[in-house]
Amino acid sequence: MIRQIVLGLVVLLPATAYGAAHKTVSQAANFEEFTEQFCAAKRDAQHIFVVPVAVFKEPSVKCDDGESKLRTTEPSDDPGHMVFNVDPPSGSKESFDCDGKADIAMTTVAINCLPVAKEAASHPKN
Repeated sequence: MIRQIVLGLVVLLPATAYGAAHKTVSQAANFEEFTEQFCAAKRDAQHIFVVPVAVFKEPSVKCDDGESKLRTTEPSDDPGHMVFNVDPPSGSKESFDCDGKADIAMTTVAINCLPVAKEAASHPKN
């Protein structure tokens, strides 16, 4: 069902909404599938990954272009929700910056990934 909602949103939004002409949606069942899909994804277009929340129990995902940190936070101004981030490798210009948000009880989350060169602001170094 989540995938249908995400696919519906992708179809409805114009390409310029994210500044990328092409979007791809992938669904992974576990961390290994996510790693394979994330590392193989083209870094020049928006990509949406639908993954189990359990993926974010791992500290990072390692690809040929470097190590992307995985992190989750519960914003103090939005209790009951979790924010999921995949931060690009430090200094990388050919990777993804990814963000997602879900209710704390959700077991699946959609992570929106934008090429790092198109992100609005850099993340602080971890």
